[in-house]
Amino acid sequence: MRTKKFGAAFAAAAVTVGVLTGCQSGTGDAVATPQGIQKAEAARQVVAAATAVPSADDLGPAIAVESLRGKTIYSIPIDSKAEFYQAGEQAMKSIAAKAGINYVTFPSDGTQISYQQGINQAINARAGAILLNGPLPSTLGPQIDAANKAGVPIVPLHISDKDSPATPGVRYESFAPFNEAARLMALAATAAQEGKPVHALVIESSETGPSQGMVDTIRNTLAEQAPEGSRTTVINIAVPQWAQQIQGQVQSAVLRNPDINAVLPIFDSMSLYAAPGIRQAAYNRDVPIYTFNGTPSILAMVENEQVAMNVAENPDWVAYVNLDAAFRAMLGVEPVPGASGPVRVIDASNVAETGDPPTSGQGFGDEYAGAFLRLWGLA
Repeated sequence: MRTKKFGAAFAAAAVTVGVLTGCQSGTGDAVATPQGIQKAEAARQVVAAATAVPSADDLGPAIAVESLRGKTIYSIPIDSKAEFYQAGEQAMKSIAAKAGINYVTFPSDGTQISYQQGINQAINARAGAILLNGPLPSTLGPQIDAANKAGVPIVPLHISDKDSPATPGVRYESFAPFNEAARLMALAATAAQEGKPVHALVIESSETGPSQGMVDTIRNTLAEQAPEGSRTTVINIAVPQWAQQIQGQVQSAVLRNPDINAVLPIFDSMSLYAAPGIRQAAYNRDVPIYTFNGTPSILAMVENEQVAMNVAENPDWVAYVNLDAAFRAMLGVEPVPGASGPVRVIDASNVAETGDPPTSGQGFGDEYAGAFLRLWGLA
């Protein structure tokens, strides 16, 4: 993996510094120890294994979706303008059309009011299901109660980690590999330091469902699997403020702590805003970025060396998983526990497989789409 990268991160209104293991502040005189080198090599092997194309196995029990033809699904993304969500929404709309199902994306803007309006509109339209594509169910209790009373199932998407308990109050859910991705990000940073401590700037958005779990996973992974002396600085900012605050806050964090040698934004769209801040604050040293999602524009940043590694999801594959959960909710059959799309580590070694330029859905093989259609009785 090449190491000349420019960081990306969430700017924040608050900064928290967490010391993972006792050591002197600063890494200017840090040297690789035998134990540190051993840990770096172990991390490298794990990350290298995750660069392989995932397989499409064990998608759950077969269901027949023909009876759902003509029904409507409403989706409420956390921010309908964000590229990652736009790609996912378009993919779900195309897949729903294969089953003869209407698909409506509500134009949310990242605010609670827009989420509430979207649920109310879907109930009034007698939707077959309502997808919460990012908004937290815990903040929408009255609206979810109203939907349940109207007989419209709420299906949270991409909110809870695949190994976590289901969201209280909902029966159906599509999960995500958040903590797996966070672990791979931390291990990639560990491998790149070749036995020296990792001083990571972690960028989170605490109002999003996966944020706390991902930050905890990064901290725990560095504490247990990185060289002694590894540390984290955590920056937090709300989703609607990304574009306005990221660059300045990241620049300030890196200038304030010149020992930062890795930037770990928990969502890759943060990279678009933070890269200039990293360039300005660390123009004369390497501060690689390790992130998660697989958004095409960020994969292009891997290609042009602004991002070191992206733990990528395939929005198209995720869309199939999401709609499978919605179809099961509409049919009233048992949900698939922990249903989630896979991840693939994309770095300089395999980014070419995602297209030129990188394209949503490329780099994950061509077996999964047919497997889901057969699962649903459509092929």
